Amino acid sequence: MPHVNVRDLPRIREIGAVLARHGFGQVARLAGIDVQGEPLSEKLPLGRRLRLVLIDLGPTFVKLGQILSVRPDIVPVDVMNELATLQDDVPPAPFEEVQALLEGELGGSLDAHFSVFDSKPIASASIAQVHRAVLLNGTEVAVKVQRPGIELRIRSDLHILYSLAQLITGHLDFPGLYTPVGIVREFDAALTQELDFIQEGRAAQRFATCFASHKDITAPKIFEQVSTRRVLVMQLLRGRRIHDLGDPERAKAAMMKIIDATYSQIFDFGFFHGDPHPGNLLVLDDGRIAYLDFGISGNLSSEMQDTLFQVFLALVNRDAETLALTLYRSGATQGRVDLKGFRTEIDRMMAKYHGVSLEALSDKASLVEFIQVASQFRIRLVPEYAVLARAISLLDGLARQMLPDADIVAIMRPYARRLAASRLAPERLTGDVLRLVQQAQALARDVPLQLNQLMLDLDRGSIQITTVDRDAAELREDIRHAGLRIALAVVAAGMTTSAAVMLSFWSPQPFGLPLIGLLGIAMGLIAMSAVVMLVLHAITAARLHPREWRRRLVAVARFFLSSSR
Repeated sequence: MPHVNVRDLPRIREIGAVLARHGFGQVARLAGIDVQGEPLSEKLPLGRRLRLVLIDLGPTFVKLGQILSVRPDIVPVDVMNELATLQDDVPPAPFEEVQALLEGELGGSLDAHFSVFDSKPIASASIAQVHRAVLLNGTEVAVKVQRPGIELRIRSDLHILYSLAQLITGHLDFPGLYTPVGIVREFDAALTQELDFIQEGRAAQRFATCFASHKDITAPKIFEQVSTRRVLVMQLLRGRRIHDLGDPERAKAAMMKIIDATYSQIFDFGFFHGDPHPGNLLVLDDGRIAYLDFGISGNLSSEMQDTLFQVFLALVNRDAETLALTLYRSGATQGRVDLKGFRTEIDRMMAKYHGVSLEALSDKASLVEFIQVASQFRIRLVPEYAVLARAISLLDGLARQMLPDADIVAIMRPYARRLAASRLAPERLTGDVLRLVQQAQALARDVPLQLNQLMLDLDRGSIQITTVDRDAAELREDIRHAGLRIALAVVAAGMTTSAAVMLSFWSPQPFGLPLIGLLGIAMGLIAMSAVVMLVLHAITAARLHPREWRRRLVAVARFFLSSSR
C-alpha cells in the first residue's frame, strides 16, 4: 500500500483545508491532517457539502463524485443524487497544447489526417474535450482529445487518496462490506478504464454491432485508424436531445424504444451502456435513438443474466421472498444475514410499484433502492449490478417525464412474458439439460479419484480438523491483558516491599552514602511506575492495541525514510 510522500504534503494540506471548510474537519483529523478554522457550510445537507468539497478539489475529485453517483452500493441515495448533478465543464486547454498532443499521438501533422479541424471545441470537460473535424475522405467526425497532463495529475491524486484511505481505515464505518481503500480501488479501476479511449471505442463498436440489425437504435462509428489511447475519432451524429422533442407522442415513442433497447442490452446481449442520462441519448432526424459516450459500460455473464431474470420476474410478480433470496445468493456477505428482515423490507418497497403511475412514485422508488437495502443488510453485490441499477434509475427518471401516467409494472409485464418464454423455450431447456448432464458426468468421473485421495490422506494422517471460535481472538486478547496486569501488579508489590525493607536500613555506608536506602528509593520509583502503567493499561487497553501502535510506528518510520530519499 502506498505511503505518504513528502512531495504530496502540500496537496494533502490543501485537501485538509477544503474538508475543514465544508464541515469535514473531523475526517481530516482522523487522517492525521492538522486543520484550523471554522466550517463555512456545516449547516448544508451532507450531499451538498460533499459536492462542494469535490468541486473545490478539482478534476480528479469531480470525476470521483461522478463515478460514485452511479454506485448506489457505496453512497446513500440522497448523496448519490446530489453527486449526479456534478458538472465538469471547464475552460478548454490551449489549442497549441492540444495540437501537440494530437500530432504526437497520430504521428504526423493534423493536415495529414484531417481536411478541416476546428480549433474551438464543441465540448470541454475535466478529462477530455471534443473538436469537430472532417477526415480526408469528407466524413464529418467528432475528435475526443484527452487534456494534456491530466493523467499525470490524476495518478498523483490517486496516490494521495490511497494514502488517506489507509490512514482513516478503522476509524470510519462505510456501507456494506466496503472499506476506504476498497472504495478508492473501485474508483481507480473505473478511472483507468475511462482514461483509455481504446476501451471506450471498443465498447461503442460492440454496442453498434449488437444493434446492427436494429432499426431504432444506433451508436457513432469509431475510426480506429486515427484513434489512440488518448484520442478517439468518431462519427459526428446530429439530432435533438430527448428533452427537446416537444411533441409528446414523439417523446413517448422514443422512450419506448429506449425501454426496448434496455431489455435487449441486459437479456439478449449481456452488455449495457452504464450512463444513459438524457445528454447521452440523441434522437436522430429519422427517429433512431443514438447512444453516446461509452466511458461507463458493463458486461453481464450468463449466470448474472439468469440472476437478473429471476429478479425481473420477482419484481413483476411481486415475489419478495424470491427476490430477497436471489439477491442474497448472488452477493457476498460477512456473518449472519437477517433474511426475514431483508424479505420484509423488500416486500415493503415492492408494494410501491404495483398499479401506480410513474408520476405518483416517489423519486426514490427504483432498483437503486433495492441495492441500498442489500448494503444495509451487509450484502455486497458485484459492481455490475450496482452500475446497472443506477443506469435503470436514470431511465426511470426520464420515463417519469416522458410517460408520467404509465404503470411501470404494466409496461414491464410483456417483457417478462417474452423473457420467460425465451428461458423456457425447448432449445434453451435442451441446452440447459445437456450442460447439467455434462457437469454430472464430470462429477461422477472425478468422485472415485477424490475418494481415493481422501482415504490416502486419512491413512497418512494428512487431514487435520480444526474448529473456529469467533470469540477466541477476543478471549486471547483479554488473557494477554490480564497476564500483563498481573505481571505489573507483582512487580509493583515486590518493588514496594523491597523498597520498604531497604529504606529501613537508612544509614551511611562506605563512602558516607546510604546506598541501601538509595536503592530502596529507586525500587519505590519503579513500583510507582508499575502502578501507573497498570492503571493506564486498565483504562486504555480496550482502545489501544500493540498491533495498532506497531502499524503507526512503521508508518512514521517509512515516512521519514522516504523523506531522506
